[in-house]
Amino acid sequence: MRRPVRAYRPLHKRMSGSIFKLVFLIGRSDAGTTRLIARVCQLANVEVAAVLLDTGVSPTQQRWRNLKRNVRRQGVSYIFHRAMYALREKLEHYADQVIPQRQVRELLDRAFPEDNLDNLSRKFGFPVIEAGNLNSDKAIESLRSLQADLGVVLGTRILKRSLFSVPRLGCINLHKGRVPEYRGMPPGFWELYDGCSSAGVTVHFVDDGLDTGSVVAIGSVPIHARETPESLRSKLDQEGCAVLLQAITQIADGTASPWKQPGGNHKPHTNPTRAQKLDLAKRLPHWRMLSDGRQAIKTAAYLLVFWSGFYSLVRRLRKNKSRGAILLYHRVNDISQDPLTASTRRFAEHLVTLRQYYRYISTEDLVERIATGKPIEATSVAIHFDDCYRDVRTCAAPLLAAAGSPGVAFVSSGFVDTSRIFIHDQNRSPHRFENFRLSDLVELPALGVSVGAHTVNHVDLGSVSLEQAKVEVEESRRDLEQMTGRPVLLFSFPFGRLDNIREEVRQMVIRAGYRALFSAHGGFVDRQTSLFDIPRFGISSIHSPLALMMELEGISFAHLSYWLKQKLRRSQRPVVARGAALDPS
Repeated sequence: MRRPVRAYRPLHKRMSGSIFKLVFLIGRSDAGTTRLIARVCQLANVEVAAVLLDTGVSPTQQRWRNLKRNVRRQGVSYIFHRAMYALREKLEHYADQVIPQRQVRELLDRAFPEDNLDNLSRKFGFPVIEAGNLNSDKAIESLRSLQADLGVVLGTRILKRSLFSVPRLGCINLHKGRVPEYRGMPPGFWELYDGCSSAGVTVHFVDDGLDTGSVVAIGSVPIHARETPESLRSKLDQEGCAVLLQAITQIADGTASPWKQPGGNHKPHTNPTRAQKLDLAKRLPHWRMLSDGRQAIKTAAYLLVFWSGFYSLVRRLRKNKSRGAILLYHRVNDISQDPLTASTRRFAEHLVTLRQYYRYISTEDLVERIATGKPIEATSVAIHFDDCYRDVRTCAAPLLAAAGSPGVAFVSSGFVDTSRIFIHDQNRSPHRFENFRLSDLVELPALGVSVGAHTVNHVDLGSVSLEQAKVEVEESRRDLEQMTGRPVLLFSFPFGRLDNIREEVRQMVIRAGYRALFSAHGGFVDRQTSLFDIPRFGISSIHSPLALMMELEGISFAHLSYWLKQKLRRSQRPVVARGAALDPS
């Protein structure tokens, strides 16, 4: 991309060794924003003087005007869809109350103290000021008193000149779009809608227009064939952090050379209509739009089951039964949103749910109970991870350690310390995920996570030759024991559905010296469970805490659907209600 002619000279260079003071003006305090501020705090000779948080609420008159404008754009049906969205939000709020949300926040703070803005402010000595409406006189006076060199705007309302002109050099804004073509919002959607091959990130000075100020720095990310608005937004967030750090460094050093945006008739984009979202969804069949109505019905049904006492009744009836469950995760991160990923907050919610209603059990203890015939307490739950994703070390393990919960990471040894991509990610995910490093495997046990084998190359043991299967089963154990210096006695099947599991391979696992074998076709653990076919069911961000509780009691929609399918098939084989089986692996 060729830059237009620059409008003026570089900003004046400050004196060597002097401190450059900046203030953040933010619309919300989330983990991503806090991480970005933390990165800026670590820049040399840059001081964050304060964070001004916009806590103002839009007046009723403004919201009424917005409603009328949207009805004109989208028709009367907008009111219905907006009402369904509000209903879903309200029901999910009630559903969230089944666990103490304060404990979720505390768990996240213990695991990731650097993601908490209050912790960050204490560490670096800057105040967090709840400023109300950032355009108010109170906010302007607060900003003026700080005598900052620069303001950094992140996700706020449109600011007035009376505010953004207060810092000595004015304010810059991180805009997740290429200007002037993609001014406005939302990030990433319109680039996908227009069929672009890439999307941009821009850091520009704030002026009286919407995203029209002089540009300081730009970045770009390619658009993948399997991209969704959510995945592209995640990529723009990551690129935006790097571009903003570059812009702040150059402005602080006096080496920035802002340039004016080119002219043209580029109108700012607004939020898409429902019709435009549906149009994009038709062109992106891999993008699943959330149905507010369907989700509201599901949440309402689960709330009814919980508050009516039926959930408690089921638990009491099972109180003396020997029964446990294994939750199978793959990734825990805030980058991707797919059936193999749980966000860090969702995973924290799951851990609090288990602590509130169930009982953590180590896999080693569970295997011992199966082997010796000892009873398994009906509320026992173990946690597993499959494949070789490094976010199990960086995101999941700190939460497990903070919660005091044990886990097992089943690792495909041939992916450790490599940039290899799993086949199911090549075909489905627009993201690139980092694999475990050798140092991660060594550190996991100290965080309560043991290591199990998951073959060398993540092959389908139901279809490869028996010779190759033998190599995959035996070498994965030898590799991992050499890497970790610890015995590896647990094995899990990749693609662990029933048709991926052959009796010949099961016998290989036994002869290789493993103590237990885990599948992924769903189900619970009881006295009849075989040590070499221990079932697990897949869990991800789609499972709210309430939905997870229904899964663990076998009364979820997934269990009901499975039971009905088995009835229709009139299977002769005795059936145990299955949980949500995994999709690709």
